[in-house]
Amino acid sequence: MASRVIVIGSGFAGLAAATKLAAAGLEVIVLEKNMELGGRARLMECDGFRFDMGPSWYWMPDVFENYFAEFGKKVSDYYELIRLDPSYRVILENQEVVDLPASKVALADLFESLEKGAARKLAAFLKQAEYKYNVGIGEFVWKPSISVAEFLDIRLFTKAISLDLFVSFSKHIRKFFKDPRILQIMEFPVLFLGATPQNTPALYSLMNYAEMELGTWYPMGGMHEIIKGMVSLAIEKGVKFQTNTAVTLIETHNGKAKAVHANSKVFNADVVVGAADYHHIEQNLLEESDRNYSKGYWESRTMAPSSLLYYLGVDQKVGNLLHHNLFFDEDF
Repeated sequence: MASRVIVIGSGFAGLAAATKLAAAGLEVIVLEKNMELGGRARLMECDGFRFDMGPSWYWMPDVFENYFAEFGKKVSDYYELIRLDPSYRVILENQEVVDLPASKVALADLFESLEKGAARKLAAFLKQAEYKYNVGIGEFVWKPSISVAEFLDIRLFTKAISLDLFVSFSKHIRKFFKDPRILQIMEFPVLFLGATPQNTPALYSLMNYAEMELGTWYPMGGMHEIIKGMVSLAIEKGVKFQTNTAVTLIETHNGKAKAVHANSKVFNADVVVGAADYHHIEQNLLEESDRNYSKGYWESRTMAPSSLLYYLGVDQKVGNLLHHNLFFDEDF
């Protein structure tokens, strides 16, 4: 049995993998190229300001609850959560401002004020979305996706049809609503998936369920508090961390991990977990004979859109802005 595991990357995936492996009795070392832990969810401090560098939306609280519960812990053991109300603010093209309330009753009233009959349709939409959330997360997401054979189950195929896997989100949402303001509000969550509503299966109305039913939350002290909690748990389970350590090569022998090269050092390993970006791990750290895909394959892919992030420190409260503000000034 493998005894020493090297995990590359200390983001959510790397921390979760490292902690579970350490809890199973393995020696685990996490190598992180940055000085700070957290991957894209790391913290930047500059001139007295603190910036969460990546995630700013806390959805699907059950996922975090289930994670910590696996180790006999609770979210509240590590950070304090509050539900935001309103969940966020939308600024439309004509500068019309719409605040999305956390209350289901208030949300229904808002939709009805934008489009007659929309409250009833919202209830029907969210009922479908709840089913998709429970089945999509419970029976699809948790599969390891190692082989297509995992999905060759008539029950899953039947559910795939009821989950609207073969209908676009854009078409699906227009079966319920007509008002362009509602359409924009309902379509925006799928942008987190890195695709447009026209190219996203209607299954992902589960994102709306996560947002509207399960709520938008905030960990007091910032999103990095989640990382601090996960790191604390990892250390408790025996995980060791080494920051400022950029991996340059994953060495293999007979198809099995042998060592990891980083900062002119060699870390011996029985297993290597690549928790950095797939493309980076495969194209930059593995020898060509160990790769699943060629350079040409990656170059032919349509990648998800990226974004430009500005970290702006302001020493006073800015009027007319909430914690989350979405400016819908361009067509999706």
